[in-house]
Amino acid sequence: MSALPYQLPKSAMQKILHLSKITSIPMNLLQGAGDAEIEAIAAMILYRHMDRLQRIEAMSVIRSVKNRALMGHILDKTLDTTFVNPQWGIWSLSNKELLEDIKFHTVIDSFAGYVGIGGSIIGGKDMIKDIWTLKKMGKKHWTLIVIWGSVIFNKKELNKAQAELGNRQTINKSGLY
Repeated sequence: MSALPYQLPKSAMQKILHLSKITSIPMNLLQGAGDAEIEAIAAMILYRHMDRLQRIEAMSVIRSVKNRALMGHILDKTLDTTFVNPQWGIWSLSNKELLEDIKFHTVIDSFAGYVGIGGSIIGGKDMIKDIWTLKKMGKKHWTLIVIWGSVIFNKKELNKAQAELGNRQTINKSGLY
Protein backbone atom coordinates (compact mmCIF):
# COMPACT_ATOMS: atom_id res chain seq x y z
CA MET A 1 0.00 0.00 0.00
CA SER A 2 1.49 3.35 -1.01
CA ALA A 3 1.16 6.52 1.03
CA LEU A 4 -0.62 9.70 0.06
CA PRO A 5 1.60 12.23 -1.73
CA TYR A 6 1.29 14.74 1.12
CA GLN A 7 1.22 14.84 4.93
CA LEU A 8 -2.12 14.98 6.70
CA PRO A 9 -2.43 16.99 9.92
CA LYS A 10 -2.30 14.74 12.97
CA SER A 11 -3.44 16.80 15.96
CA ALA A 12 -6.75 18.62 16.30
CA MET A 13 -4.97 21.99 16.30
CA GLN A 14 -3.09 21.15 13.07
CA LYS A 15 -6.40 20.13 11.49
CA ILE A 16 -8.04 23.39 12.62
CA LEU A 17 -5.15 25.45 11.21
CA HIS A 18 -5.29 23.60 7.89
CA LEU A 19 -9.08 23.89 7.59
CA SER A 20 -8.89 27.55 8.59
CA LYS A 21 -6.55 28.24 5.66
CA ILE A 22 -8.67 26.31 3.16
CA THR A 23 -11.99 27.83 4.21
CA SER A 24 -10.81 31.34 5.17
CA ILE A 25 -12.37 31.11 8.61
CA PRO A 26 -10.72 33.66 10.91
CA MET A 27 -8.58 32.05 13.62
CA ASN A 28 -10.21 34.16 16.34
CA LEU A 29 -13.42 32.19 15.76
CA LEU A 30 -11.54 28.92 16.18
CA GLN A 31 -10.06 29.56 19.63
CA GLY A 32 -10.63 26.46 21.76
CA ALA A 33 -11.98 24.50 18.79
CA GLY A 34 -11.82 20.73 18.80
CA ASP A 35 -13.28 17.67 17.12
CA ALA A 36 -16.86 19.02 16.97
CA GLU A 37 -15.69 22.09 15.09
CA ILE A 38 -13.52 20.00 12.76
CA GLU A 39 -16.55 17.83 11.93
CA ALA A 40 -18.72 20.90 11.37
CA ILE A 41 -16.19 22.45 8.97
CA ALA A 42 -15.86 19.13 7.12
CA ALA A 43 -19.68 18.99 6.85
CA MET A 44 -19.63 22.54 5.48
CA ILE A 45 -17.11 21.56 2.81
CA LEU A 46 -18.98 18.42 1.74
CA TYR A 47 -22.54 19.77 2.12
CA ARG A 48 -23.18 20.62 -1.52
CA HIS A 49 -22.28 17.05 -2.55
CA MET A 50 -24.62 15.36 -0.07
CA ASP A 51 -28.08 13.94 -0.58
CA ARG A 52 -31.07 15.22 1.43
CA LEU A 53 -30.64 12.92 4.44
CA GLN A 54 -26.91 13.54 4.67
CA ARG A 55 -27.59 17.29 4.56
CA ILE A 56 -29.96 17.01 7.51
CA GLU A 57 -27.28 15.15 9.46
CA ALA A 58 -24.61 17.69 8.41
CA MET A 59 -26.81 20.59 9.58
CA SER A 60 -27.22 18.98 12.99
CA VAL A 61 -23.43 18.62 13.23
CA ILE A 62 -22.97 22.27 12.26
CA ARG A 63 -25.65 23.45 14.71
CA SER A 64 -23.97 21.50 17.52
CA VAL A 65 -21.00 23.92 17.51
CA LYS A 66 -21.01 25.72 20.88
CA ASN A 67 -19.38 28.95 19.65
CA ARG A 68 -22.39 30.74 18.11
CA ALA A 69 -20.28 33.16 16.07
CA LEU A 70 -18.39 30.24 14.52
CA MET A 71 -21.61 28.30 13.95
CA GLY A 72 -23.13 31.30 12.15
CA HIS A 73 -20.00 31.69 10.02
CA ILE A 74 -20.07 27.99 9.07
CA LEU A 75 -23.80 28.18 8.24
CA ASP A 76 -23.24 31.23 6.05
CA LYS A 77 -20.43 29.53 4.15
CA THR A 78 -22.42 26.30 3.82
CA LEU A 79 -25.40 28.02 2.27
CA ASP A 80 -23.30 30.40 0.19
CA THR A 81 -21.23 27.64 -1.38
CA THR A 82 -24.28 25.47 -2.00
CA PHE A 83 -26.79 27.94 -3.40
CA VAL A 84 -24.97 31.17 -4.26
CA ASN A 85 -21.34 30.46 -5.19
CA PRO A 86 -20.75 26.74 -5.75
CA GLN A 87 -17.26 27.35 -7.12
CA TRP A 88 -15.90 28.35 -3.72
CA GLY A 89 -12.65 26.58 -4.24
CA ILE A 90 -11.40 24.44 -7.10
CA TRP A 91 -11.12 21.55 -4.64
CA SER A 92 -14.86 21.78 -3.84
CA LEU A 93 -15.94 20.93 -7.38
CA SER A 94 -17.12 17.48 -8.35
CA ASN A 95 -15.08 15.69 -11.02
CA LYS A 96 -17.68 16.56 -13.65
CA GLU A 97 -17.70 20.24 -12.63
CA LEU A 98 -13.89 20.29 -12.66
CA LEU A 99 -13.74 18.88 -16.18
CA GLU A 100 -16.34 21.45 -17.34
CA ASP A 101 -14.27 24.21 -15.73
CA ILE A 102 -11.12 23.01 -17.53
CA LYS A 103 -13.02 22.87 -20.83
CA PHE A 104 -14.33 26.43 -20.37
CA HIS A 105 -10.91 27.89 -19.51
CA THR A 106 -9.25 25.94 -22.35
CA VAL A 107 -11.64 27.47 -24.90
CA ILE A 108 -10.87 30.98 -23.62
CA ASP A 109 -7.14 30.23 -23.53
CA SER A 110 -7.20 28.95 -27.12
CA PHE A 111 -9.14 31.99 -28.35
CA ALA A 112 -6.76 34.35 -26.54
CA GLY A 113 -3.83 32.53 -28.11
CA TYR A 114 -5.23 32.89 -31.63
CA VAL A 115 -6.09 36.57 -31.29
CA GLY A 116 -3.73 37.87 -28.70
CA ILE A 117 -0.02 37.78 -29.45
CA GLY A 118 0.21 40.07 -32.50
CA GLY A 119 -2.34 42.60 -31.32
CA SER A 120 -0.95 42.52 -27.84
CA ILE A 121 2.58 43.37 -28.95
CA ILE A 122 1.38 46.22 -31.16
CA GLY A 123 -0.93 47.50 -28.41
CA GLY A 124 1.83 47.29 -25.81
CA LYS A 125 4.24 49.16 -28.06
CA ASP A 126 1.63 51.90 -28.68
CA MET A 127 0.84 52.12 -24.98
CA ILE A 128 4.49 52.58 -24.01
CA LYS A 129 4.97 55.20 -26.74
CA ASP A 130 1.82 57.13 -25.71
CA ILE A 131 2.64 57.01 -22.01
CA TRP A 132 6.20 58.18 -22.75
CA THR A 133 5.10 61.12 -24.89
CA LEU A 134 1.74 62.10 -23.30
CA LYS A 135 2.63 61.12 -19.70
CA LYS A 136 -0.84 59.61 -19.21
CA MET A 137 -2.87 56.54 -20.09
CA GLY A 138 -5.95 56.73 -22.28
CA LYS A 139 -9.04 54.51 -22.32
CA LYS A 140 -7.58 52.19 -24.96
CA HIS A 141 -4.57 51.55 -22.70
CA TRP A 142 -6.75 50.69 -19.73
CA THR A 143 -8.74 48.37 -21.99
CA LEU A 144 -5.54 46.66 -23.08
CA ILE A 145 -4.47 46.20 -19.45
CA VAL A 146 -7.88 44.71 -18.57
CA ILE A 147 -7.62 42.30 -21.50
CA TRP A 148 -4.09 41.26 -20.47
CA GLY A 149 -5.27 40.80 -16.90
CA SER A 150 -8.20 38.66 -18.01
CA VAL A 151 -5.98 36.44 -20.14
CA ILE A 152 -3.48 36.02 -17.30
CA PHE A 153 -6.25 35.32 -14.77
CA ASN A 154 -7.82 32.74 -17.10
CA LYS A 155 -4.44 31.01 -17.57
CA LYS A 156 -3.92 30.85 -13.79
CA GLU A 157 -7.41 29.37 -13.30
CA LEU A 158 -6.77 26.81 -16.04
CA ASN A 159 -3.45 25.82 -14.43
CA LYS A 160 -5.11 25.49 -11.00
CA ALA A 161 -7.87 23.30 -12.42
CA GLN A 162 -5.39 21.08 -14.26
CA ALA A 163 -3.27 20.78 -11.11
CA GLU A 164 -6.36 19.77 -9.12
CA LEU A 165 -7.22 17.16 -11.73
CA GLY A 166 -3.66 15.84 -11.46
CA ASN A 167 -3.94 15.72 -7.66
CA ARG A 168 -7.15 13.73 -7.89
CA GLN A 169 -5.58 11.24 -10.25
CA THR A 170 -2.61 10.86 -7.88
CA ILE A 171 -4.94 10.17 -4.96
CA ASN A 172 -6.94 7.63 -7.01
CA LYS A 173 -3.73 5.64 -7.60
CA SER A 174 -2.96 5.55 -3.88
CA GLY A 175 -3.63 2.31 -2.04
CA LEU A 176 -5.42 4.31 0.64
CA TYR A 177 -8.11 5.62 -1.69
